[in-house]
Order: sequence, then C-alpha cells, then structure tokens
Amino acid sequence: MAETPADGTPARRPDNRQILTAIAVGLLVWFAVSNWQSVRIHFWLTTAKAPLFLVIVLSAVLGGVVIRFARRRGSSSKHD
Repeated sequence: MAETPADGTPARRPDNRQILTAIAVGLLVWFAVSNWQSVRIHFWLTTAKAPLFLVIVLSAVLGGVVIRFARRRGSSSKHD
C-alpha cells in the first residue's frame, strides 16, 4: 500500500512522461558539461564566441519555450 503524506493525499508515482523528461534533461546536462570548448556563433550581421555548453543549454531552453508556446496556442485554438 502506498504511503500517504501528512495531509492525507495519496502518494503519486511519476508517469512515463516525467521519467523520460528527467532522462532527457540528464543526458542534455551531461552532453553540455562534456563540451567546454569555445565556439564561434555566426548571427546575421555579427559573430560572437561562446562556450559550447552555454549554446547547448540556451538552445534547449529556447526549444522548450517554443514547444510550450506551440502547445498552449494549439490547445486554445481547439476551444474556439
């Protein structure tokens, strides 16, 4: 039987999505930390240098923001 917290709500097990997200984040962190070299980033008009791990992490965060925005926008258009 699952233990219940002090407030009386039943304890929840993580679902598959949470487990896969945790694994993906762990792999992303491991990959980012193992890439410390500096890289040149070419923007439209300028060039910058940054550590590769920072580029990887920022790209992942921006990708997550885009996905969350797209899901929220898609779910709100279904209700219209």
